[in-house]
Amino acid sequence: MRRGRVRLVTAGMLLMALGGSITGCSASSAAGSCAAKEVRLGDSDLRPGGEVALSVDWMWRTCEDTGGVPQASDDVVVTITPSSTGTAVVLGRPRPEGPRFRVAGQFDLPDDLPAGDAVLGVHSNDGDRAGADVPVMISPAD
Repeated sequence: MRRGRVRLVTAGMLLMALGGSITGCSASSAAGSCAAKEVRLGDSDLRPGGEVALSVDWMWRTCEDTGGVPQASDDVVVTITPSSTGTAVVLGRPRPEGPRFRVAGQFDLPDDLPAGDAVLGVHSNDGDRAGADVPVMISPAD
C-alpha cells in the first residue's frame, strides 16, 4: 500500500470524527427533510498525478422540502484547493445519477498539485448550490 493511501484513510477517519465541513440546502429552503451532503472518499492516491475516488449523495438543484419534486443539479463541479495557493482546480464536472442524485467517480489530480493541506469540494452551481467540502493531505510526489 502506498503512503498516500494510508494518509487518505487517516484523513477520512479524522473528518468523520470531527464532522467535516458540510453544507446542505440554502437558508431559504432548509428543513429536516433536506439531507446534508457528505463527501465519501474511496481508495485514492492523493499526490501530484494521483487520483481521488469519491461519492456524494443528494446533489440536487433544489431540495424541494415543501412538497415540490426534487431535481438533480445540472451543474456539479469537483475541485481541489491547495492551502498553499488558495486557487481551486477543477477536477471534473460529473452528472448526478439515480434516485439519490449521487455524484461518484475517480478524478485525476494535476501533476503540478502542491503537496500539503488541501480542500476537496463537490458543489452544485445551480439552484440551492448544494455541496460539501472535505480537508485532505496531498503527499509529495515520489
